[in-house]
Amino acid sequence: MGLFAFTYKTVIDAPIEAVWTFFSTAENLAKITSFPRVTILSNPETVEGNTIKMKLHFAGLYVNWTSKVTYVQAPNCFIDKGVKLPFPITEWRHTHSFTENGSRTIMEDIVMFNAHLPTFVTRPILKAMFQGRELAIKHEFK
Repeated sequence: MGLFAFTYKTVIDAPIEAVWTFFSTAENLAKITSFPRVTILSNPETVEGNTIKMKLHFAGLYVNWTSKVTYVQAPNCFIDKGVKLPFPITEWRHTHSFTENGSRTIMEDIVMFNAHLPTFVTRPILKAMFQGRELAIKHEFK
């Protein structure tokens, strides 16, 4: 199918240090992701070299997902790469970047992915997931 890019920006009403602290643990991924529901099964720290194991819940079923944090530049960026992915995803690289903008932070998610599904199916799913996360993040930083 080929490698595809998905980008999503969120403006957060909080300074970069507070945003970085929030995203320095995958436990907060579980807090901000309503679909699929996420359970963290291992060390959740966003530190280079850490492998984070997760369980994703879909209507009574679940799949396992394992990511490795491959790069960290606090408080501006971290990258995780999927090392054990559920079907239909075959490749996943997620760059999380944070840019200070006055008293706010602009968070940009760039996901490079490959899947056994066409992008007209995967993009709307990713968009809905990140829109849900955006609402939860904005609520978290009220």
